[in-house]
Amino acid sequence: MIELQYTHKVNKLIQNAHMIAERNHHTSIQSMDFFLGAAHVKEGTLREMYHLMEPFMEQIENISTIIPSEPPDTERIDCFSIPLSTHARKVWNTSIGVMKRYNQTFLNEGHIIKAFYAHLPEHPQLQKELNAIPHERIIRSVTTARDLTVYLLNKDWKYEVNPAVQVSPVQGEDEKELLVWVEEHFGGSWSKTLLKAFQSSGECIPIFKAEEEGELIGFAAFDAYKNKKGIYGPMGVLPHTRHKGVGKALLYNALQCMQEKGYMYAVLKEAGPIEFYEKMCNAKLIPVENDE
Repeated sequence: MIELQYTHKVNKLIQNAHMIAERNHHTSIQSMDFFLGAAHVKEGTLREMYHLMEPFMEQIENISTIIPSEPPDTERIDCFSIPLSTHARKVWNTSIGVMKRYNQTFLNEGHIIKAFYAHLPEHPQLQKELNAIPHERIIRSVTTARDLTVYLLNKDWKYEVNPAVQVSPVQGEDEKELLVWVEEHFGGSWSKTLLKAFQSSGECIPIFKAEEEGELIGFAAFDAYKNKKGIYGPMGVLPHTRHKGVGKALLYNALQCMQEKGYMYAVLKEAGPIEFYEKMCNAKLIPVENDE
């Protein structure tokens, strides 16, 4: 069983939730402490969340004085110094379920905010007090896959992974094995995308594979999504081999190849683990368009 881990932003969210609970004299962390704690992280998608909430912040900060405290849960969680409320515990458990459903091993802010909104209708008084804020834009900003950009120049993307892992460009004869493996582990839509990469007319197939003891454990592609140039992805690594630098090695090999092809930027299309890309390659969020 892979141990649950938290992204940097979730660790800050937890710290903020503790401070907000203490400031409001709560004996347990409330679901609203999670929500407000997330906004006050003010990094990445949570910076966008804060800006969306900022015009209503005084009203939001006063909610704890208006609605009764949620009762505490009896079971303690190691990463919290005080109990969660029963409602906050539901949010926490659901966020872990969301993370597992997406086959991820780091709990991120998107999982928690998605869970918060899943349980908000169960708390009609809180839902009423939050009525004015732009929920749909917050959900779209924080809980959905996002596009990012990476500046490719002035950096050497070469990266040496664990010697037990081999990262290499795929060859034409790898097509059948790789497509079957990707469909089995990551779904048919990704295998169809990779098929287009094998069928491209370029001088090389824009896919890298990672192997351990001769077995496939991951892949990364570029110039494959809808045959658009300069787009990185999809990328997938088997869960039991994560946290070993395999994803970073695949990413860097692909970005190095894109740089050598003359690309100035790479677009990370619909990236799920946003913080991974922010940390690994200084990726920058492309703002969500306001279509209201």
